[in-house]
Amino acid sequence: MRIWRLSILALLMAATAACDGQKGDRKAEAPTPPTSQAAPAAPPQPAAQPTELVSLAWRPANTNQNLQAFDLEVSGLDVLAVCHVPPGWTINATGAGEGVTELKGQATVGAAYVSLDDMQDIAGLFLVRVRPNEPLAVRGGITTGTYDGDQTEIRATPALLRRETADRCPPPKG
Repeated sequence: MRIWRLSILALLMAATAACDGQKGDRKAEAPTPPTSQAAPAAPPQPAAQPTELVSLAWRPANTNQNLQAFDLEVSGLDVLAVCHVPPGWTINATGAGEGVTELKGQATVGAAYVSLDDMQDIAGLFLVRVRPNEPLAVRGGITTGTYDGDQTEIRATPALLRRETADRCPPPKG
């Protein structure tokens, strides 16, 4: 028998013995009579902030343009989940709950760039919770390009994020 199994058996025997010893003690205890006073009401909890799905609202200017990366600093919401990652991409969301969340994503190979035919890949990326009394602010940018090698940096604005009410991530595509 393996050593770790003996340790587990010894632990189980000790726990069983401890439980058996307590049975007699429980019988000797007198039950506490119920009180007729009602328990004080719990203080009302604030309503949970609604959750939303966030997508990148970028659209290519032509069929040769693609999305290659994004690097955003977002305030006014906290990311609860990365709902999906486009094929061939990496996505990181850090700093949720700290007031500013960093959202970074990039294609790991050129074949993974998001083109006009792949716009569903940047829909519903993040499940977020709106921070109460904080306006949405977005800084940073996205990197677009063409398959010919041209790249363009586009400054981010709140209009870059499309938001829709949702209580969970959408089911996996495919």
